[in-house]
Amino acid sequence: MVFLPENASDSSNCTHAQEPVNISKAILLGVILGGLILFGVLGNILVILSVACHRHLQSVTHYYIVNLAVADLLLTSTVLPFSAILEILGYWAFGRIFCNIWAAVDVLCCTASIMGLCIISIDRYIGVSYPLRYPTIVTQKRGLLALMCVWALSLTISIGPLFGWKEQPPEDETICQITEEPGYVLFSALGSFYIPLAIILVMYCRVYVVARRESKGLKHGLKTDKSDSEQVTLRIHRKNAPSASSSGSSSKNKTHFSVRLLKFSREKKAAKTLGIVVGCFILCWLPFFLVMPIGSFFPESKPSDTVFKIAFWLGYLNSCINPIIYPCSSQEFKKAFQNVLRVQCLRRRQSTKHVIGYTLNPPSHAIEQHKDLVRIPVGSGETFYKISKSEGVCEWKFFSSTSSGLLFSGFLL
Repeated sequence: MVFLPENASDSSNCTHAQEPVNISKAILLGVILGGLILFGVLGNILVILSVACHRHLQSVTHYYIVNLAVADLLLTSTVLPFSAILEILGYWAFGRIFCNIWAAVDVLCCTASIMGLCIISIDRYIGVSYPLRYPTIVTQKRGLLALMCVWALSLTISIGPLFGWKEQPPEDETICQITEEPGYVLFSALGSFYIPLAIILVMYCRVYVVARRESKGLKHGLKTDKSDSEQVTLRIHRKNAPSASSSGSSSKNKTHFSVRLLKFSREKKAAKTLGIVVGCFILCWLPFFLVMPIGSFFPESKPSDTVFKIAFWLGYLNSCINPIIYPCSSQEFKKAFQNVLRVQCLRRRQSTKHVIGYTLNPPSHAIEQHKDLVRIPVGSGETFYKISKSEGVCEWKFFSSTSSGLLFSGFLL
């Protein structure tokens, strides 16, 4: 968001006195802000490349994350450099017209980023609440429509000042001030932050409630997934590794694993990752959206310029730290980041040493060859689980047939 240079509010109708630039201060700010901007640009590019170059990350959920990274990348690459120059010089050096355009792009990118988080929270709620039906509820077409709505709403909120919804601009073109017209401030604060924040908090409250309920229920071993037409109950029985002396009695020690538990555990982990993202978002943006309306509606209580700048840059910081959260919270992103950094971005076939591929209808001799392969029919296709057993650990390789082909994901329980 665009901010007001120091003392500009007191000189909006006269020539703003340009103080000499403090060289040492300018260098220090340039290094700090330049490093922050570079980090944000490279980090968001890394997120985009990680999804683009890894087939297993190309899902609707990860497309939402790419959309978030695109909004953050646009902000860090097109808005933050001019914000840093304004901070270093203490005045706007690029004219009135570019100030208006820059301010609109600023609001556009910030709003798209915040609304992107809102869409992801809804996606995670669906994933946790309906893990088996998620692929039929969240389709690529619906995902694309949601992203189009995000950018359309963001554009609607950002272009108001370009069409005159603002106070009279100052005569001095070295002042690029935030639009303080109360109507627009209320409209942008509600649309850009408070309404998306309310949706995000409601979704995460629902996710928390569902996660607690499902976690307790799934521990009993038997779970159901209800659809409009039928109720499907799925359970896997795994025998403990037989020994030479007790192979005949091994059937007494069966461990029950729910198919839904596998799906649910993946969605729950993704929800936890996004929970960290949303927590950082609130910490970064809430100060700004508290300070901005106060300054607009209560001029006599307007926070100091220093407070405003801190809140202002905290909001920008959010677009730079999202790329840190993914690798710290997700093993998938961590490995993808490492591959991209090592220039191992090509889509390679996984070695048969680690993953064994199965056709949708494997021949009987293949099933005989792999005694630990369990085949379970689900819906119109079939799902295969390859179980690799060790002491206290069971690794599941999940192969699911869909209308678009064969999908893979792994679980470690």
